[in-house]
Formats: sequence, C-alpha cells, structure tokens
Amino acid sequence: MRVLALLPLLLGVSARADAPLDDLLQRLGEAEERKLAVPACRTVESSVTEELDKEGKVTGRLTRSYEVTRSGTTVVARKRLSQKEEGDLTSQLKAEPKDPPKDEDDKARLSPFHPRARADYRFDSAPGPSEGLLTVKFAPVKADKKRMKGQAVVDARAGKVMTLRMSPSDMPPMLDELQMDFLAYAETPCEQQPTRMKIVGSGGVLLYKVRFRTEVTVTGHQKVDAPDPVTGAR
Repeated sequence: MRVLALLPLLLGVSARADAPLDDLLQRLGEAEERKLAVPACRTVESSVTEELDKEGKVTGRLTRSYEVTRSGTTVVARKRLSQKEEGDLTSQLKAEPKDPPKDEDDKARLSPFHPRARADYRFDSAPGPSEGLLTVKFAPVKADKKRMKGQAVVDARAGKVMTLRMSPSDMPPMLDELQMDFLAYAETPCEQQPTRMKIVGSGGVLLYKVRFRTEVTVTGHQKVDAPDPVTGAR
C-alpha cells in the first residue's frame, strides 16, 4: 500500500505510542481492501425516511426495505421487499433509490482510507473521544461533489472504524445540507460493515425546500458468489 508521502505528521496516538498516523491509515486501508475483496455481499436494508417542515415537524413518512447485493462498491441487484407511506411526501423522497451505473469509475465511491483513494485526501488525527480511540479527520485535496470530508472515530489498537461522519466537500446543486452518520459497525460474513446509518439533508430552489432525515439499518449479511459480468446470474 502507498504511504502518504505528504504526511510528515507523526500523530499516531494509537495503542503503540510511537506509531505514526500513516501506519494507522495503512491498517485502515487494508481493512477496506479485505472488505472489497469479498466476491459479493447480500443484505437487507431497512429505512425510515421522514419529510420535515421548516419547524422540524414530520409531515410524511416512508418505510421500506430492500434486498441488496453489492460486489465491491457496485450494487448489482436490488429487490424491494416492503413499502409503506404515511402523510405527505414529495416525489423526490418517494423515488426508487438510484444506484450508480455499473460501468462508472468507482474511485469516488471508495472510502478515503482505501489505498487507491488515500493520495486524494489530507488526514489529521487527535486523541479521543475516549481512551484507546482516535478521531481521524479527512478532506479531499481538491473539493469535489463526489468526494467527502468528515471524520471517523477509530479503535487504534484494532485498526477499525467505529463511527463515521461525512458530507460532500463541495455541495451538489439543489442541496443546502447533506450529512451522513455511520453510527454502528459490526463484524459480519462480509468483513466489518456499517449496520446503522442516519442521513439528514435539505435542498431545493427559492421558496421550495425539502427537508428530510433517514435512518437505515442493515442486517442479514451473506457472502454470495460474484454475479456473472454479462448475464448478472450467480
């Protein structure tokens, strides 16, 4: 794995007091490589999306679940299992999830800690929020709508991300706010994976604004064979 040659900061306050930050980044990158080396992973994603008025009152709610199969960073199959609508929701929030095209360059979808992405980011770290944990901040060298900035709380001894908060480093058009919190991770048959997420956002034009929040839980991780690149069959 490439070492961050532009990072002379020896801030690796890990279980080994003399370990530099780039050593911790390397271990985090290796964990990302192991995760993406899984041929494919099938999960059940359950979400609750709420639309909010300007005072923060819930005006509508959408509850749904999908069986999702991912190979690397690509969604290769998505099947809706359930859906329930309550109240009033704008059409944008009711739309089916839009997965990136399968032939799109996946580099922008990689974790900032992945070896292929690390050179595009700046990193810094600080002790805490509690003993044995580090807060690792990251931002792309050049702001980009597809690349995130944020921070991760890391178990320094194990070299594992515990929580992650991020938002676009350059906010896309029509969006005023978009923040994603990965609140929990677990060891699964598909390596360490996020199991609970929260997304908060708002956007629109002029007087027409949409405010929403979404909570997602991911369960039932199964390692499956990679799909055939031509037929999609497994």
